[in-house]
Formats: sequence, structure tokens, C-alpha cells
Amino acid sequence: MKKSSQIFVSVFLALHSFVFSQRENKDSIAEYFTRIEKLVSETKNQNKYEEINTLTAMKDNAFGKEKADILLQLCHLYKYRNIQIAKNYNQEALTLSERLDYQNGIYRAKYNMAYLMFVQGNFNRSMEVINGPQVEINHRRYPESYAEFETLKADIYTERGEYDKALETGLKLLDLAENTKNEFILSKAHAALSHYYLRLENYKKALEHCLKGLDYIIKQKDTHYIFQKVDEIARMSAKLGDTEAALKAYDFYLKLEKELYSPGSYIQSVVYMNMADIFLSNGEFQRSKNYLDKAITMINANNYRFRLPRALLIQAELFLKTKDTVNAILTYEKSVDAAENISAFDVIKSNSLILMDLYEKVGRPDKVIENKTMYDAIRDSLFNNEKEQRIVILEARRKIKEAGLKQQALELENISQRAKLMSIISILVSILVVGIFVAVAYVKFKEKNKVIYRKTIENLEAQLKVDVKTNPITPENNKNEEKSISTIDDNVKDIILKRLKKLEEDLFFIDSDCNLHQLSEKLKTNPKYLSQVINIEKGSNYNNYINELRINYLLTKLVQDEEFRNRKLSYIASSIGYNNLNTFNSAFKKRQGILPSFFIKQLNEEA
Repeated sequence: MKKSSQIFVSVFLALHSFVFSQRENKDSIAEYFTRIEKLVSETKNQNKYEEINTLTAMKDNAFGKEKADILLQLCHLYKYRNIQIAKNYNQEALTLSERLDYQNGIYRAKYNMAYLMFVQGNFNRSMEVINGPQVEINHRRYPESYAEFETLKADIYTERGEYDKALETGLKLLDLAENTKNEFILSKAHAALSHYYLRLENYKKALEHCLKGLDYIIKQKDTHYIFQKVDEIARMSAKLGDTEAALKAYDFYLKLEKELYSPGSYIQSVVYMNMADIFLSNGEFQRSKNYLDKAITMINANNYRFRLPRALLIQAELFLKTKDTVNAILTYEKSVDAAENISAFDVIKSNSLILMDLYEKVGRPDKVIENKTMYDAIRDSLFNNEKEQRIVILEARRKIKEAGLKQQALELENISQRAKLMSIISILVSILVVGIFVAVAYVKFKEKNKVIYRKTIENLEAQLKVDVKTNPITPENNKNEEKSISTIDDNVKDIILKRLKKLEEDLFFIDSDCNLHQLSEKLKTNPKYLSQVINIEKGSNYNNYINELRINYLLTKLVQDEEFRNRKLSYIASSIGYNNLNTFNSAFKKRQGILPSFFIKQLNEEA
């Protein structure tokens, strides 16, 4: 009876906590919407169309830096409405600023140039502009331009799958913003981090950063970015399972549009995409199609290559839901091509997996093999950098296309065509020979990994049989060890070790923020003492110590919990404190000698 009561209380508290957090989140969003309404009522008379007309008239009578600033403002107002007009104004501003040696104007124009390339999916060209010799910005003298460039850089890293660089760039910008207390930089830093967490599908953190960024935007009384933020709130609410809140957010968005102005096709296209996605998940297929058609029309008309892969992905899902398999397959293929054009590797990977299943159902084994080749190539390169990923993908594409060329060459009839055929066959034979060598090397590598895996399992089984009371890392067991060179008093050291052991039992190390400074505060000591104790008593530095605890904890959990080990690898990584999948892979491989994906695969095969 007592046990049943305890279970009831635990369940009640958990449900109460969940409901309270949901209500608190909704209340927070509602409060932001109230603040936005107040801001809109204060700026309602500042019509953007009238502002454009006023600036256009002023431009013809302005000179020097004043004219450059007006041209840059016009570019800013047009960049979400008409990219070509925005480009024209920006180029005029850049030319004038360079002639005047107006540095701030040059920076702003260079940023606009890079941003407009970004929204059309030209990530590499955009990054070239950002890293150009003329773009060496002093953040003290030009803080806003510096923040815009760094945010765009983080966004490009995120879109290209270079998540470690995206996170590093966003966090550095956030540190600078907090140190300088610059609200504009704060809004940009949170925007970069929100984008990063959105791509990692950590929607809770993405929403947190979105709201923090919105807070500073409202304080700056800048309505220009309000529409984007409301769209992000709606999208993240939907991803967190609150469709009702998402639709309310879009109702609020439409209300703002009536009271202010149309935000432009760039923002409108993604809003229509997200609304189509929500209606698709609700089974309202016709409404989903209507919004999606509008989005794709805008995307194609303005060459928003950045948006196209995801729009086609939603369209393909809509075809599947309405039992139109043929068009679904064709649209998934279009989405792959569009993603390849902008190096969006995650979209290619997910679409290849879906296409494997669809082609198998329609009896196309050749296409199953083609998409499996593509899927495996990207999956196996996820822990490498973008350049290596692109090389693997392009090589896989080349082999597929060369196989197609071989088939075409067999149909040639004249001598010249036969000569070309022999050349192609020679190339394919060379590839085959190289492939055999690679396959042999891969088999050896796989066998080596299996040996490492088996040793890991044996060690883990032995460790699990040991009584938890016989923990070798205690102050008592260390008294007979070699004398420490530390000057820390033994009593202080023993106290630190006892407290540390208690925290280890409480799994402090799975918190992603468990840095040395934070841990020393919990232990009521200073970082220097704690670092010495860990170095001497644990035999490693702080980072290695944390990685050791995390990986040991993870190994046991993976062996014992089948449901947990079948979750996404990014979820597993974050659940033990790693924000970055590359960092997690590196830590696991350094500790065990194999990648976690291989370890989990072997566990599942032996289950």
C-alpha cells in the first residue's frame, strides 16, 4: 500500500511539473505577443511602403555618405520583397561607399551582398564574401556590422552541417554581447543559436533562444524582424507537439500583417511552408496543398534555393499521404537534387532513406541500390567535416553516373562509339580494382572494431559483477599510494573526494554545463584545488575525467536499456551531456577505440 502511494505521488508530481512547465511556456509566449502588440500600436503609423517612397524621393537629392545610407536602407527594406531591386540598391551603395572610403557603408553593403547570396542558397559564395580581405571588422568600432557578419557565418555553418563551428561562432558572439551588454549583438547571438538548435531538432532550446532574441528586438523597437520571430515561435511550438499554440501564433502573424505591412516573399514563403506542414500533420490535405503551392510559387519566382529542398520534401510527404506514390517519388528526387545544389547533406540523407523504401515497394532494385549507396556514403561521413562529406557524396554520385554511362555505351554501334565504350570500361575497371582494395581494407577495419567491441563488453560485464561498495577510488584506498606532491591538506582533499563521489553517484556529469568552475562551487572549494585533486587522485585532467564518467555511464545504459540505445545518436549524446555530436563521437572513440554507432549496431545484432 505504501509503495502504491509513493508511485501515485511520483506520477502526480511528474504530471504536475509537466503541465506547469507547459502552462509557464504558453504564458511566456502570450506575454511576448502582448509586448509585440504594444510595440505595433506605437509604430503603426510607420508604414514601410511610405518609408520606401520617402527614401526613394530623398535619394535623388542626397549626396555623399547620406546618399549611401539611404541606398542601404532601401536595400534593407527590399531584401525580403524583391531581391533584384535590393541587389541594385546595394551595389550602388557599395560603389559610392568605396569611392568615398566610407568604411561603415562598405561593411554594411558587403553584409547585404553576402546575405542575399545566402537566402538564394549560395552558401560558399556568401562565405567567400564574409571572409574577404575587405571584411576585417573591429567589433568595438563597428559592433552591429561585426554581429551581422558573425551571425550569418554561424547560419552558413549550420546549413552546411558544420555544427561544431556554428555553435562555437554563436557562443563567442554571445560572450561578446554579454560582456559589452550590446542589445543588438545579443539579439543576433540568440538568433544564431536558435537556428543551430533548430537544425539539431532540439526545439526546446531553439525556442528559448528565439524568445531571448525577441526580447532584445522588442526593446530596440525594431518591427523588421518581428514576423520572422513569430513564425519561428509557431514552427517550434508545432515541433514540440503543441499544434494549437502554433496555429494561434499564425493567427497572430496574420493579424500583424494586416496592422503593419506584408513582410515580403522571403518570409511569407517559409510561413506558408510551415503552415502547410502543420495542416499536413493534422490531415487537412487540401489546406496544406493550398499553402504549399503559394510557398513554392514564391520560392521559384525569387530563386530562394535555400527554401526549395524543404518545400519539396513537404510536397512529397503530401503526395504520400494522398496515396500518390509516383509523384511522391519524383518529388523526393527533386528534393535531393535541390539539396545537392546547396550542399544540404541532412536532406539528401533522409530523402535517400525514404526513396530506398519507396523504390523497394514499386519493384525498382536498381534504384534501391543507388539510394542505399548515397545514404551509406553520407551516414558514414557524418563525423567528418563538410569538405570530406562533399567529397564522399560527389564520389558516390560520380560512380552512379558512370554506371549509367556504361549502360548507355553498350548501345553504341560505330567504331568511334566503341572506342569511347572501351575507355569507359577501363575507367570502371579501375574503379572496381580500387573498390576491391577499399573493401579489403574496410573488412580488416571492421574486424578490428569487432575485437575492440568484444573486449569492451567483456570488461563491462566484469565491472557490473563487482560489488558497488568496492570502489577503488576512495580517500581510504589512496592513503597507501605514492605521496602526492600537492600541497593540499589531506583533510581538505578527503572532504573534496567524498563530496565528489556523492556528485558522481548523482550523475552530475550528464549536465552539459558541468564545467570546472561550476563543479568547484558545488563542492565549496576553488577550481585550483579541485583541478589538483582530479589530476592526482583520478589520474587525468578535468575534461578526460568528465569524458570517462560519461562514457562509463553510457556503456552500462546502452547494454541494459534497449529502447535507449535505439534512439537517435544526437539524443543519446545530449542525454549524457554532449551538445555536439562530433565531440561525442571523438570522446567515445578515444575512450573505446570505436565509434558509438558501431558499438550500438553490434549490441543490437547480438541482442
